[in-house]
Amino acid sequence: MKLVVELEIPDGAIDVRSEREFVRSVKEQTALRLYSEERVTTGEAAAMLGMTRIEFLDLLRQTGGEFITDLDREDFEQLRRAHATGRPQSAQYRRSSAFISGS
Repeated sequence: MKLVVELEIPDGAIDVRSEREFVRSVKEQTALRLYSEERVTTGEAAAMLGMTRIEFLDLLRQTGGEFITDLDREDFEQLRRAHATGRPQSAQYRRSSAFISGS
């Protein structure tokens, strides 16, 4: 389902450069709220934002959201790939990378 929302914003409230950031923020807040209300899973919320489940869990951590989840084999594969490519990771994932890469 695709939901299109139109929002009237007063002239000068946001400039063209910050419009993209504003839209991203609205999407993130929507996905986080739907997840906190248990209306979507972490995977569904991640897909809404065009990110991996691990990236959504990191966003959830950064915003102080709570989650209860078990990491599955796919999650560990994503962590291994991120570690192998040198992609920036949160400190939480860096701490666990020694365990993951040693598997």
